[in-house]
Amino acid sequence: MLYKKRFLFFISFLISQNIFNQQVVKPAHSHNDYLNKKPLYSALENQFKSIEVDVFLLNSKLYVGHSWLQLRKNKTIQSLYLEPLWAEYKNNNGKIYNNGESLYLLVDIKTSAEKTYKALKTILHKYKPMLTTVISDSLINRPLTIILSGNRPIIKKSDNKDRFVFIDGRHSDISKNKPNNIMPIISMSWLDHFTWAGVGEMKIEETLVLKKIINDVHIENKLIRFWASPDNSNSWSKLRSEGVDLINTDKIKQYSNYYHNTKN
Repeated sequence: MLYKKRFLFFISFLISQNIFNQQVVKPAHSHNDYLNKKPLYSALENQFKSIEVDVFLLNSKLYVGHSWLQLRKNKTIQSLYLEPLWAEYKNNNGKIYNNGESLYLLVDIKTSAEKTYKALKTILHKYKPMLTTVISDSLINRPLTIILSGNRPIIKKSDNKDRFVFIDGRHSDISKNKPNNIMPIISMSWLDHFTWAGVGEMKIEETLVLKKIINDVHIENKLIRFWASPDNSNSWSKLRSEGVDLINTDKIKQYSNYYHNTKN
């Protein structure tokens, strides 16, 4: 009886410490994720919804880096991202996150849009079982959603017979009737619209602009992300309160701590 009481107390303690509680996938985007000490893994451990990787096409391979000078033969999109995610998918009952949410992998194309896309399609074919797919206009959500950014190829509705990539939209794409099964996200530069740098209060005029942009995107049931936005707790709070869906950050652990301390 004493053992049973101790065991129940121990279980209650674990639950109170959130050890058994399922973590919520955070509405955050790991900007230039490959520059972290643990590319991919830091974002996964901290339950980020979205990860960004820059790729360059060279001899049919997609190398990861911020510039040509950073490319290394052992750092490809497969070795750093796709293979580890594939292993996680196979070893975790066909999931990446335990709650079944799909991880967004934004592939920022730095070389020719169409040539790089063609090479990427060949590479992705192996991983199709875990990729969100459009088949005959029907969206099939799966653990990993590939979204093409940067030099984006042109994707039309006629490509919907069997497609497993999506497009990252821009401000100019708002109100253009772009289907969500092609363009689920709108991303834009913060600096194109705002001067606020995350210090003090945002000006009312700029707050109104921010609200309008977010509302315009949400009317289309798309997600919104700003790159080059201020990257501190003050700005994170502002963006979250206004309804930005993916908070762009280079500070994975700091954002994660902030989120846990303020989510309630």
